[in-house]
Amino acid sequence: MKHTVILIPFLILLIALALPAHSVQAAPVVPTLSVEVRPQELAPAQAGYVFVSGGYPLRVSVTLDGRPLAVYWTGDGYLAPFAFDFDTPAGEHPIVVLASDPTTGAQVTYRQTVTVTAFQYPREEVSIARRLAALLDPLLNRNEEDWLAAVYTPRSNSTDWGWPFALPVPGEWITSKFGGDRTYNGGLWRAYHTGVDFRRAVGQPIWATASGRVVAVESLNVRGNVVIIDHGYGIFSQYAHISEAYVTPGQYVQRGQLIAAAGATGRTNGPHLHFEIIVNGIPVDPLSWMALMPGFVPPAEVPRERDQPIEEGTGS
Repeated sequence: MKHTVILIPFLILLIALALPAHSVQAAPVVPTLSVEVRPQELAPAQAGYVFVSGGYPLRVSVTLDGRPLAVYWTGDGYLAPFAFDFDTPAGEHPIVVLASDPTTGAQVTYRQTVTVTAFQYPREEVSIARRLAALLDPLLNRNEEDWLAAVYTPRSNSTDWGWPFALPVPGEWITSKFGGDRTYNGGLWRAYHTGVDFRRAVGQPIWATASGRVVAVESLNVRGNVVIIDHGYGIFSQYAHISEAYVTPGQYVQRGQLIAAAGATGRTNGPHLHFEIIVNGIPVDPLSWMALMPGFVPPAEVPRERDQPIEEGTGS
């Protein structure tokens, strides 16, 4: 992970002032700090991170809008992912980083503002086959969302999560973008599209976007057969509508490992992969997440006529 270096020239002085004049101490643990906040401008339902480096051990705390973020030691720094949900209004959100040396007690504070832009995801009319209409039941949908929320609640560290994240079906076309404000079958159900849909035929391979531990291989009503991977640091990926899973819960997988075959299970009119990234329990735009790393090339989209109904929508 590349970092923007911000020198803190006063830290050495602070450490010196904190020490008794007669004591002899080793060289300061942290003569400088690097603090990176990326991105500093984002839309609702997008995510970013704070990364602090410059020495170990430190005590690091990070707040967003005055609320603490979970901070994780990655092996070369301290990571605090953050995410905004679909309903976040436009405006500025302060981030405060407090880093202290537990040996000397010296500490520094870093402040940064991130801006959520005014953005509305497009309204979409989705037509689901009549045979699947029962899967538009609001209670059924909410129960599935509650189950997923429980899966995304635990937090873990990672030994190798493999930045940058990779596309689960490299070279494939996008058939439906993230974030559409969807109305199904004339109003039977309404929800945001919480993932990206990739064109994929039944049986075609799906690969892990990053290293992590499989936490669920399940058959759901709306998303059909799913695989969910915990990448650590509160970050998960989900692969839905699959026909077959090649992994089991508890298994550790590497980025690019074959994990499933595409399918048409659950609430879908045809085969495809519905792919999600979840940060701190919030579904976020997978392509924007991947674009946080330089060099990411977004996949192409299948052309669609203006106002053409979406027919292979998923229920999420």
